[in-house]
Amino acid sequence: MLKKLPENLKEIEKLAYNLWWSWSRPAQRLWRKVNPEGWEEHRNPIKILKEVSKERLEELSKDDDFVALYELTIERFKNYMEEKDTWFSVNYPEWDEKIVYMCMEYGLTKALPIYSGGLGILAGDHLKSASDLGLPLIAVGLLYKHGYFTQQIDKGGKQIEIFPEYNPEDLPMKPLRDEEGRQIIVEIPIDNSIVKARVFEVDVGRIKLYLLDPDLEENDDKYRKICDYLYNPEPDVRLSQEILLGVGGMKLLKKLKIKPGVIHLNEGHPAFSSFERIKDYIEEGFTFTEALEIVRQTTVFTTHTPVPAGHDRFPYEFVERKFSKFFEGFAEKDLLMNLGRDESGNFNMTYLALRTSSFINGVSKLHADVSRKMFKNVWRGVPTEEIPIEGITNGVHMGTWISHEMRKLYDRYLGRVWRNHTDLEGIWYGIDRIPDEELWEAHLKAKRRFIDYIKESIKKRNERLGIQDPLPEINENALIIGFARRFATYKRAVLLLTDLERLKNILSDHERPVHIIFAGKAHPKDEAGKEFLKRIYEVSQMPEFKNRIIVLENYDIGMARLMIAGVDVWLNNPRRPMEASGTSGMKAAANGVLNASVYDGWWVEGYNGRNGWVIGDETVLPETEADDPKDAESLYELLENEIIPTYYGNKEKWIFMMKESIKSVAPKFSTTRMLKEYTEKFYIKGLVNKEWLERKENVKKVGNWKERILKNWDKISIERIVLEDTKSVEITVRLGDLTPEDIFVELLIGRGDDIETLEIWKAIQVRRYRKEGDTYVYAYTNGALGHLGSPGWFYAVRVAPYHPKLPIKFLPEIPVVWKKILG
Repeated sequence: MLKKLPENLKEIEKLAYNLWWSWSRPAQRLWRKVNPEGWEEHRNPIKILKEVSKERLEELSKDDDFVALYELTIERFKNYMEEKDTWFSVNYPEWDEKIVYMCMEYGLTKALPIYSGGLGILAGDHLKSASDLGLPLIAVGLLYKHGYFTQQIDKGGKQIEIFPEYNPEDLPMKPLRDEEGRQIIVEIPIDNSIVKARVFEVDVGRIKLYLLDPDLEENDDKYRKICDYLYNPEPDVRLSQEILLGVGGMKLLKKLKIKPGVIHLNEGHPAFSSFERIKDYIEEGFTFTEALEIVRQTTVFTTHTPVPAGHDRFPYEFVERKFSKFFEGFAEKDLLMNLGRDESGNFNMTYLALRTSSFINGVSKLHADVSRKMFKNVWRGVPTEEIPIEGITNGVHMGTWISHEMRKLYDRYLGRVWRNHTDLEGIWYGIDRIPDEELWEAHLKAKRRFIDYIKESIKKRNERLGIQDPLPEINENALIIGFARRFATYKRAVLLLTDLERLKNILSDHERPVHIIFAGKAHPKDEAGKEFLKRIYEVSQMPEFKNRIIVLENYDIGMARLMIAGVDVWLNNPRRPMEASGTSGMKAAANGVLNASVYDGWWVEGYNGRNGWVIGDETVLPETEADDPKDAESLYELLENEIIPTYYGNKEKWIFMMKESIKSVAPKFSTTRMLKEYTEKFYIKGLVNKEWLERKENVKKVGNWKERILKNWDKISIERIVLEDTKSVEITVRLGDLTPEDIFVELLIGRGDDIETLEIWKAIQVRRYRKEGDTYVYAYTNGALGHLGSPGWFYAVRVAPYHPKLPIKFLPEIPVVWKKILG
């Protein structure tokens, strides 16, 4: 229990339980004043308020400076929470239905350890910007008893995983209770059992995040432990987590009497929400076809990775058994299960999400291209470039990630308006008004703070391990390069170690010192990733690299905020195209740190030739292990010929690049821009669809049409294609019991060898037709056939279903019928 607060500080508890403080600098100063050591250690206001003495609170209540800061912070907090004219309310005043965001992890603050890496950090930034913009969004996730893990590195460089047990009462969240004060319990069918889960509520500014927790005495021990660890590798536990999140999340909304307008699946983990929603609609009287259409047209799915391990697959029968209680008395079990079946016969969570969503995106333009190739089998007969996966590039919450030093500088020269309008490019042109010396001094302050952190971190590790080594001496004017990310092998953390002799020559110049700081965790089951970490640590202990290469342990949000502002160069060298987006480089760039990155993910859109460097070729062609030596050579050449000489020999150019980095990256790669893009492209369209489809007469029309299509589609055929000359063609199509209003006929012209790889030049809808017996003859007479028969050109005719209310052109369950035109 929190202590009784002095009357003039009574609202500090409400502030502690709202994560708005995590992106409010005055609020953070407030907590630091209460307990400086405690704040630096765990950044958790709840623990600070629980541990602070009554005498200290009384002392603070009489401290005029503290009370003034408290009153300023509370005033800003209230103004934020009570603001009426948010971006969403001004632009979309007619919509207040809830957008429900679902994710396996959320990286909001160090004080709430329910995240492991980039996916969670992105989800956390998504919620913060949704709050800033006033979106009617709520979020659902899981509460993990031990979180991910705390990383230690032993004397030999081996990663040690520590799984601390977190007490919910010490975290910035509260049990969710009903109007009578009873804790809300959700019941979820798993296996042949009913698993009960309590719910905790996290306030993220104006946004509610609900976390399900099955650690209740009423549950069998097996089910109590479902959420012991984030990303448990055991298939049975992982699948149980995903049922708890997807099915349990929907059951929670019903308990709260919230009927969602749109569901946003952030990765495939929550896709079982579609199972629950379809089942609910069927129980309301809709057919399976109708229920699927309502769910599909109101679901957003974001896929985050081209790495196979990021797409959960389970044996089909195993999933069926896990849903045995769920499927009791449910006649459409097979139809539901088939939504997740992939080409290998397994149950694929990503396929389930793809088949139950109309609004699908990758997290960068390049990643969307990669995803279209990965998932082309879901849409049969559709050229890869037309697979309905868009690119909405990730962003970062600038209020969280821009350092204190840079924030003050931006306030002075851009005006505070940048804080609420980070996506407006014109604002950021003001960066050029910042005097070079002021920008450099702000950067040096951030470097000093990070250098202090490095020393403190190494000191604590040395004391724990009994190491007597002196702390590293790092001059703030030395070039510091940072590499911090998950230690997955495709990220190639060891690329820089390819030629140790050459690296030694680069780092051993006393006139131009260079420090390389590594940080990051390997997944507990990723032995290859752990070996990469161990190898880097071993090299860092060699006499020639001692204190030139430094490995920090336990990379988390707290370290990240210091590191992305406190280095000079942010290094990113994955094997293309495995980095779907990457957001750490965006955070670094917004702080004036220069990126040196492989041309992959967001950097394909972010790099402009003046704001950093490209490692390797400026191409989007996929790489293999055979490309590693070439990329290592490129990285060495960049360091030797451009990065180090510019840093030490041309400070004017370096600062010019810093400014270019800030103004080119900050507006385009903020979550403000990202959330507006999701809203305009997906959320509002989904809300419109929901309103239209939930009128039974409308969904009946779409359902009847689709049933007719499914029943007759195997009778569709392109009987004959007749070329009159190079300007006209007639296409005879057999439609069975369908009519021309049910389909569309297109003439496809492009380059390539087959329909999948076709690069479309033109797709011309052929609208004129006449009926001949039991067929329809479509006629096109407007030319465009001049290349017919020429090498490399591809002409074809295709027939696909058409309904004016479909938000996507092609349906996963209905293959496109097509035929090549022979010249």
